[in-house]
Amino acid sequence: MFNIISLRIDARSIPRYQTWGMMAIISLLLITIFIFFISRQYLADDKRIASLYQETLDEQKSRLKAELGSAQDYIRFMSQQADVVLKDDVKAEVDQAYSVMNAIYQSTKGQHSDQDIKQLINDALRDVRFFNGRGYLFIDDMQGKCILLPTAPQFEGQSLWDNQDDSGRYIMRSLVDAVKNPAAAGYSRYRWYPPGNATEMKDKITYVRYFEPFDWIIGAGDYVFQAENDLKKATLARLSSQRFGQYGYISILDQEGNVLFTPQTSAKQLPIHYSLLPDIHERRAVESIMATAMEGGGFTEYDWFVSDSSEHISSKLSLVEVVPLWGWVLVAGVYPEEIQEVFLRERDNQQQNLKDDGWRLLLALAGVGVFMMLIVWVYGQWLKRLFLNYQADIDVKQEQIEGDAQALKIASRVFDTAHEAIMVTDPSTKIVAVNHAFTVITGYQLAEVLGKTPRMLSSGRHSSEFYHDIWSSLATSDQWCGEIWNRKKSGKSFPEQLSISVSKDAAGKIVNYIATFSDVTDKKHAEEQLRYLAEYDDLTGLPNRHLLIDRVNQTIARAKRNELRCFSLMFIDLDRFKNINDSLGHGIGDMVLQEVAQRLEGAVREIDTVSRIGGDEFVILISGKRDDSSISAANLAQRLLKLVSEPIQDDALDLIVTPSIGIASYPADGQDFATLLKNADAALYFAKSQGRNNYKFYNRKMNEKAAARLIMENALRQAIEKGEFELYYQPQYCLVNKTISGCEVLLRWFHDDKFIPPDVFIPLAEETGLIPSIGQWVLEQGCHQGAQWISKGINIPTVAINVSAFQFQHEFYRMVDNALRKTGFPANRLELEVTESALMADAVRTQRLLTAFKKSGIKISLDDFGTGYSSLAYLKKFSLDKLKIDRAFIDGLPDDKDDMAITASILDVAKHLGLETIAEGVETQEQLDFLEAYGCDNVQGYYFSKPIPASEFELLINASNDIR
Repeated sequence: MFNIISLRIDARSIPRYQTWGMMAIISLLLITIFIFFISRQYLADDKRIASLYQETLDEQKSRLKAELGSAQDYIRFMSQQADVVLKDDVKAEVDQAYSVMNAIYQSTKGQHSDQDIKQLINDALRDVRFFNGRGYLFIDDMQGKCILLPTAPQFEGQSLWDNQDDSGRYIMRSLVDAVKNPAAAGYSRYRWYPPGNATEMKDKITYVRYFEPFDWIIGAGDYVFQAENDLKKATLARLSSQRFGQYGYISILDQEGNVLFTPQTSAKQLPIHYSLLPDIHERRAVESIMATAMEGGGFTEYDWFVSDSSEHISSKLSLVEVVPLWGWVLVAGVYPEEIQEVFLRERDNQQQNLKDDGWRLLLALAGVGVFMMLIVWVYGQWLKRLFLNYQADIDVKQEQIEGDAQALKIASRVFDTAHEAIMVTDPSTKIVAVNHAFTVITGYQLAEVLGKTPRMLSSGRHSSEFYHDIWSSLATSDQWCGEIWNRKKSGKSFPEQLSISVSKDAAGKIVNYIATFSDVTDKKHAEEQLRYLAEYDDLTGLPNRHLLIDRVNQTIARAKRNELRCFSLMFIDLDRFKNINDSLGHGIGDMVLQEVAQRLEGAVREIDTVSRIGGDEFVILISGKRDDSSISAANLAQRLLKLVSEPIQDDALDLIVTPSIGIASYPADGQDFATLLKNADAALYFAKSQGRNNYKFYNRKMNEKAAARLIMENALRQAIEKGEFELYYQPQYCLVNKTISGCEVLLRWFHDDKFIPPDVFIPLAEETGLIPSIGQWVLEQGCHQGAQWISKGINIPTVAINVSAFQFQHEFYRMVDNALRKTGFPANRLELEVTESALMADAVRTQRLLTAFKKSGIKISLDDFGTGYSSLAYLKKFSLDKLKIDRAFIDGLPDDKDDMAITASILDVAKHLGLETIAEGVETQEQLDFLEAYGCDNVQGYYFSKPIPASEFELLINASNDIR
């Protein structure tokens, strides 16, 4: 028996016995350690779970701090944007309004007076509102006078130059200073009373631009606190939508105790003071939160609903932080009970598992422990070395993963909240992701486009070469940007601003294609509307001066590239068109212009351009590749003379207008637009001087006449300012008592010590639109002189002042009334001489004006009677005082039988109608005897006196008035 169990001891067995013994000892030691570990683990399980609970709770608190810290960072960022957002918004509104103002001015300049254009601009901008209805546009001039103020129209026309805010800043002066820079625009910050608060001023930022044609500034502004309120609303909406964890959210209150957001309360009931909350748990919870906020913030615990829709109440741990910047209180919390329940269940499970598996695990380890010790030892040594190496690598990669996770989190937020649509494809151009904006713009949901290619959006408007260029750009520069037409889910095509970039890995292999785009439909519509306003005439629809210049410049460029050799510019003006406007009204005038525009367009080729550059002026660009452009222009001019002269029929009217045409050719008559147009205008002027209703080609001598006319026009515009006008007075005599019965005021112009006859500059003044301002000057100076004579004791019964048809408008009564009030001249001594054309322009308006003058005591004299309509009906209808017989009938007296008959008839008609008469141009005793014999009341003419200065007239009236 001892032989069987005897041990063999040798050099080979000892190491083996030693190994077995060590293995047995190691196995026993492992079993003992395992049993000790199991028993100790079992006893310490509660403590470990409690510690783990506390660690988890601390992690939740840290998470709450991070969430509220992120919210505060966002609030601080948004608060800093108030000035920037406000400045960008008001600048955009003012720039858009400036474009509209400039378009109106450019399209109506030369057609309407400055006063009418100003009124058009005011009407167009008065009702413009923005910023949710509180924003508006205002206009002032550079001297501080208010032009447009929609919110307080009672201040329009008044000076706001000395208005100050509560800091002593002059508001209007700061607005004027803001445009005194090369850009003619800028911002001004001042304080003023906001709507609904007349006691406290608030900061306001205003953007203004200088409008040079009228010396205006246009601007708009808003209060900084209003911009901050808008940002608060956006921030509140953003924070209200944030969620974290299963039940995590951010509640928002203000420091007054008003609940701004909480999921348990309907948005329709917010904001609401916590004392008015219907649920007692809500009131108590908010009381706890507000108490913590009053102490500067921190953690607080209270009872609250477990979820938005649950009625279960549980203890909740919340972090309260105060945002002094906006007076907000932010709240975010977790439920300790939920965490505790989870860990208690985990403890029970672990303890049960330890009881069930402990002994089985011990027996299994005891069976395999001896065999595993050597393997574990060898493997442990190797694993130890490998683990150390791996651990170092893991630490490095962990840092990278955490950084990438943060970047991915930010990128995800940007992707989801971006206003531009974002589409991501794989290298084979299959769609893998889109954002919410993509769905809003295209109508496609993610599920509808996932795995498909962007070709599904193709509108079919672009050629294969277009897409080939896109892929070529992506292949060479990894990006492409431009405008493209795509199709929505509804089938509607739309323009989009598209940007595509290529994403590659470190090896240069394509990973994704990323496309961002936005719908620019509204932008293109706005651009097209502004371009139309800027390039086309709103009355006729023809290209305007701006577009004509562009097309002429393009044609010149073609000529320089030898695509054509010459072309012509044809300047067309309607003869005596002002008579139509003056006699029939601007409505008929506009109809005539539209009809002429259609005829001109119908007479030219598609490659030619018919444009309206102002008033009744049209310009035709005649282009072609032939050398005989002059012959083509002459043929077209002949056709147009006949075509335009055909009758224009409208209701009971049958009008005939004739054109005058001037032609200049490239390159002989000019090599740029300005020169060609100037020379064509010179040819037109020459055509008019040759009797109108014809055409003329330009030659150099024409420019001399045009230049002389332009010089005279410029001099006439400055005549009042330079004091070159002077009033002369021609006495009028009463044939009954042989005394001076009054005088006619006549305008004289002395330019550079030279006398310019009235029949030269008066038609020019009417043609250039200067006659209203000149007429006002004559009216005021004539009344002033009459008032001076009366103050000196000089008896002047009547001062007669001529009125142009251009003056006889609605505002004329106010102009006369202002002149009388300003000078103190009695209304019953003022006589207005009006022509027949002025009376017949608008019978209803004329009757109202004449009635108003009659009530004021002002006399109305019908000038040049018998040379115009000569209708006896309006003599009875209108409130007239005097008929003035034109000198054309006086010249032939007493020898010309026709003149005698006409003059006698006029005097007889006037007598029966109770109208006083006066004959002008009396130069001989025979003429005087005839007029006296037929009962004429008054006369004037060179037989008695030519027109004389005021000083000579004063001496004359003081002398004897006997004309015998």
